[in-house]
Amino acid sequence: MKKILVVDDNEMLCRLSCELLQAEGYHTVPATSATQALEAFGKEEFDLVVTDFLMPGMNGLDLAREIRARNSKFPIIVMTAYEPVQCEHVTLWLPKEFLFPRLLEKVRDCLAEAETGLLHA
Repeated sequence: MKKILVVDDNEMLCRLSCELLQAEGYHTVPATSATQALEAFGKEEFDLVVTDFLMPGMNGLDLAREIRARNSKFPIIVMTAYEPVQCEHVTLWLPKEFLFPRLLEKVRDCLAEAETGLLHA
């Protein structure tokens, strides 16, 4: 079973994202801040991180940079209500307006890329 760390300061969106992924057979761990996510990332092994972009304190890009400093090929999806920016630390961007129709598709794509070794650094 693939394990996904879901990070969003909006507790409801975090919970709903986790529930959707769990319904598809993924094990999820919720975090409502980047600090909480890094603590979980240091204690547990994950296959993927799905994080919000704009959060108080450390944002999603900073979180992605920190994770990629530990593992340069780790798959990361960043959810955003804003225009995505070019960043080598992000595997995929997911506009929040399409979050629930496309979250599962993006998670499957990202995990498949990671498994086949096609994931870019």
